[in-house]
Amino acid sequence: MLPLVVAVLLTADAGTSLPFVGDIVDAGIPPQRLNTQPLSRKVNEERVERVLTSLSVRERAGQLILAYPQIDRVGPVEVGGLLFVGNALKNIPRAKEKIDAARVRAKIPLFVSVDMEGGPSNRMKSVKALRNMPSARELALMDDAEVKRWGRRVGEAMKAVGLNLNLAPVLDVAPSGHMERNGRSFSGDPEIVVQKAMAYSRGLLEAGVVPIGKHFPGYGDTDGDSDHALVTSDWPQERVFAEAGVFVRAKEALGGVMLANVVYAAVDDKPAILSRKLVARVHEQDWLAITDDISIALLADAIGGTSEDVLKQSFLAGNDLLLTTAPPDWNKGIDYIGILTELAEKEPPAKKQLDESCRRVLRLKERMGLLDGL
Repeated sequence: MLPLVVAVLLTADAGTSLPFVGDIVDAGIPPQRLNTQPLSRKVNEERVERVLTSLSVRERAGQLILAYPQIDRVGPVEVGGLLFVGNALKNIPRAKEKIDAARVRAKIPLFVSVDMEGGPSNRMKSVKALRNMPSARELALMDDAEVKRWGRRVGEAMKAVGLNLNLAPVLDVAPSGHMERNGRSFSGDPEIVVQKAMAYSRGLLEAGVVPIGKHFPGYGDTDGDSDHALVTSDWPQERVFAEAGVFVRAKEALGGVMLANVVYAAVDDKPAILSRKLVARVHEQDWLAITDDISIALLADAIGGTSEDVLKQSFLAGNDLLLTTAPPDWNKGIDYIGILTELAEKEPPAKKQLDESCRRVLRLKERMGLLDGL
């Protein structure tokens, strides 16, 4: 759910409000070339394998990290993707400058992500046409065509800035509880959730932005905020998998899913992002498995370990993208890439896991057209 654990680093520069794509162009920010069918494009497997083979162990490890932009503005960008949270997109031209500068320093083209859900979770309020974007709960009251238009509007604004991955929509079926109260869930009715989530996702896809569903297998009516306390669900296993089925019904419109920082006790004694069983379910759908924020302290407390242990366990559980709101070169954080590299070089099973996850990352990048020319 992307908590702001490094708020001191996320303070945005003051900026002017920009109306919409046309006005962004007028401001000197041309829209990106659109790949309007990024999930229906056939994967060039030969190219994926060629790119994978060209990468060192460290470079492969870097592809698994989705992180807040590094502090160093001139050195190589080793991560697989950038993450913009909080007010980091308040100044749109400045954000685009940072994205463009990062792109030219990356050996492999980047995922550039944000969680644009709408309502309180609106990271692009500085774009005039998105300033009053409805919440998911409000979108659910609209017809599918209007929801899709909102998705297209968001996607076009994202692409104009250089963002290509939306950590949304929320597919939690929440008749009550935390996700219902904050308006982030479309509905307590699974039919409505699937219908509206797919409409929003199709709009994003038309603009060339890939949607990531969350929070797999489903927050549902669970109470408590997993950003601030360990949340445990007492659902029987059958219900856990039934909630996950909502995501599966939206499969064709999703490039992957973000797993929840929630413990589903009937399935595993660890949060979902650390559960091999639940990550395996994600891979059954040919999706990327993406963690929720692994930098929050409660995860280390939940396993009785350290932040480094959380990193290793989330990787060994099979996740393909390890999301962190801490910059990879933050001196108060951990060396994400170095830790994974050392683990893979010392343990053959970890090296195999690294190659499998890196291959899945590259396959989605190939579908998005990011590997063209490599």
